[in-house]
Amino acid sequence: MNKNILIGSVLLAAVAAGVWWQTGRTKPAAPAAKRPPAVQLAAVVANRQPLVLTANGSVTALERVELRPQANGVLTRLLVSEGSMVRPGQLLVQLDDASEQAALAKARAQLASDQAQLNSAERELVRGRDLLRQQFISQSALDTLQATADSRRATLAADRAQIVAAQVAVQQKQLRAQVAGRIGAISLAPGALVTTGMTEPVLTITRINPVMVSFTLPEQQLAAVRQAQAAAPLAVLAQDGSGGVCRRGELSFIDSAVDSASGNVLLKARFANDDAALWPGQFVSVRLQAGQYPGAAALPVAGLITGPDGQFAYAVGADHKAQQVPLQLLGIASEQAIVRGIQPGTKVIVSGGQNVRPGETVMPLPPRKPKQAASAASGEAAGGKGAARGGGGLLSCPPAANVNAGGKRQSSGAQ
Repeated sequence: MNKNILIGSVLLAAVAAGVWWQTGRTKPAAPAAKRPPAVQLAAVVANRQPLVLTANGSVTALERVELRPQANGVLTRLLVSEGSMVRPGQLLVQLDDASEQAALAKARAQLASDQAQLNSAERELVRGRDLLRQQFISQSALDTLQATADSRRATLAADRAQIVAAQVAVQQKQLRAQVAGRIGAISLAPGALVTTGMTEPVLTITRINPVMVSFTLPEQQLAAVRQAQAAAPLAVLAQDGSGGVCRRGELSFIDSAVDSASGNVLLKARFANDDAALWPGQFVSVRLQAGQYPGAAALPVAGLITGPDGQFAYAVGADHKAQQVPLQLLGIASEQAIVRGIQPGTKVIVSGGQNVRPGETVMPLPPRKPKQAASAASGEAAGGKGAARGGGGLLSCPPAANVNAGGKRQSSGAQ
């Protein structure tokens, strides 16, 4: 039994020695070298896109007048209908003014009577002066005649004032248009009693040409808007939700204070509205062209990457090594990301960046096809031409581009 165990142990040792000797002769194979990731590059260019700010706004009437009575009375005539257009000074509503007309006629009659008495007093004064020169009357008698004539003149002035007051009373029984505009809904009819304490106006007049569009922008964008407005008038586009109505106007008002609760500032733009396409109270989308982004560069949206610390891009130098460059995103326009933090001429990764790590060597792919390059070049040329005009050439109806100047991307191509 012990002999068999001894023989097995010797054989096992021999096999182990053979395996050790064979392993010692065979060298381990070297690991295969990692292949650099293939990437597509694009050059960063100087930004030529204008600064276009977007917001939601509402159409407001330039003037809206509520006509209320200044005197109590019964409505006798309604001279306009709902929705009709009126001109300044046009008579709209007539209240019962019989007593006021009678008072006016009485005041005019009193004026005529006092005028006759004044004429008589002035003739007496002339005769008195002649008699004084002939020494037929005393100076005191002439003074009495002078006082009588002066009193009649004062009475006449009071009569004229009374006529004016009567005319005002008559006019208060008439409601006239103060501005040109459109009549709103009418809830009264002839025979209705109107009073000065009415809560609802008798009529409303809304001026619809021109109109204003009110909207708000974040206070961070106020400085750029003010700087651009100081250089030239700023173009504004307003478009309704269906896209059927689009009008071009001009920024006319910036509020004097920022709303501390929301951090927004109120702006208004003025629009010609000859065809009444923009209706007061209507909600519209607003685009405001506010000059250009100073010191900004542009790169394809595909080259923009969002990480835990914000946006960045992979820049590739002559050594083909990818370096992470942090960027400040200003906006996105025409498939271009408008950024700060990188110099024009720098090449960045626009495809394959998901497989790249900072400092890693990459393998650039051949440039894009000439057709694509030409298309991109023509787009850049168009952007430069619009910016050079400086008068809002890129703002057109319908909108030519989807721009968000607040830094929120609206393109599915952004990473």
